[in-house]
Amino acid sequence: MIAVGCSHGTFANKDALRAVLRFRDTWKPKHRIHLGDAFDSTAFRTGAIKGDSDCTESIGSDITHGSKFLREYKPTVFCVGNHEHRLVKLAEHYNEIISMAAAATLGQMMDAVDGAKLVEYTVHANGWHRLGGFVWGHGHLYGENYLRDSAETWGNCVVAHAHRAGMAKGRRSDNPTAFGTGTLADIPAMGYASGRRATLAWSHGVVWGEVCGDKAALRVHEWPAGETEWRLPL
Repeated sequence: MIAVGCSHGTFANKDALRAVLRFRDTWKPKHRIHLGDAFDSTAFRTGAIKGDSDCTESIGSDITHGSKFLREYKPTVFCVGNHEHRLVKLAEHYNEIISMAAAATLGQMMDAVDGAKLVEYTVHANGWHRLGGFVWGHGHLYGENYLRDSAETWGNCVVAHAHRAGMAKGRRSDNPTAFGTGTLADIPAMGYASGRRATLAWSHGVVWGEVCGDKAALRVHEWPAGETEWRLPL
C-alpha cells in the first residue's frame, strides 16, 4: 500500500509527483490512499474572497493540475482535506455567486477521484478510513508534536496536513504510532506560508508498507526539501 497527501494542485512539485507514480508503477500497491489537499483552492481562501492577492490565483490551473495527478495516481481512497473542505463550506455561503462558484469547482475536483472511497473532513469517526489496524485521514493537528498528539488522540494513524514527514509514538499504554506523509508541494511556491519559520521543516514523503487483516507494517520514506535525485524506497 501507499499513502500520500498535500499535493496542492497548481503548487505541486512535479518531481515529487513523478516519484510517487514511479513507486506506484514499480510496486503496484493494492491500496492507494490520498490523504487530501490534492487541490490548493487558493482563490477561495478567506483573504482572497475579501480581495487580497490570492484572488488572482487561477482556479482553472488548480483544477487541471490537481485532477491530472489524481487521474494518474488512481486513488482507491480519497480523504477530503481542509483545502477541499473550504469549498464544502463555501458551497453554503450566503453570497450566491461564491456559493455557486465553490460548488461547481468542488464538483470538478471530485470528478477526478473517479470512484475512490471518499472520506469526509472531520475529527469524528466518519472522518477516518480504517485499514490494517490504523485510521487514515487528512489530519487536523499541527505544531512540533503534531504526530505524537495525533497518536494520543486517535491511536494508530496516518495523516498529512502538517507537511512534515515522520513517525512518532503516543504516550499511552496501547503504544500507538502516528505516521506523517509530508507534502508533495513545491514548498517555496507556497507563498502564504513563506514567512513562517516552521515551513523550513516541511519535507516530501510517502507512507508505504504491507497490510494483512488488522495488522500493518508501515514505513515513511522522506525526500528532504531541495532533493534532486528522488530515489525510491527499496
